[in-house]
Amino acid sequence: MALLKLLLTRPIAVLMLALGFLSACTVVVDEPRPGPRPTRPPQACTMEYNPVCGQRGRRTQTFSNACQARSEGFQVIGRGECRRDDDRPSEGQFCTREFAPVCGQRGGRVQTFSNACEAGGAGFRVVHRGECR
Repeated sequence: MALLKLLLTRPIAVLMLALGFLSACTVVVDEPRPGPRPTRPPQACTMEYNPVCGQRGRRTQTFSNACQARSEGFQVIGRGECRRDDDRPSEGQFCTREFAPVCGQRGGRVQTFSNACEAGGAGFRVVHRGECR
């Protein structure tokens, strides 16, 4: 009864009482753990499909577009998907009929192929892009 009378007659006393209770509360803040920090803020990229080959160190990886490659810390080194070193189709893989001529070499023989996949499938190493001279 005395507390109720105090609450109704003295609002300042109520405020002081509430502040006393609130000051006893503790707040726990999760601090970030030490470790490598990202060098740049996350980047929003479109979902456009325009494949590029990216490289970071000795690792290469194909990305849907240049923005996604850069956001993962890769440097774009070429348009299109990353190719294996020998450009040979693996077992069960077929080459497209894409026309992107390359000059291939096997031993002393050179030959023009419609694309690098077909050159690799025939056992030729791509010497340069474009037709053989």
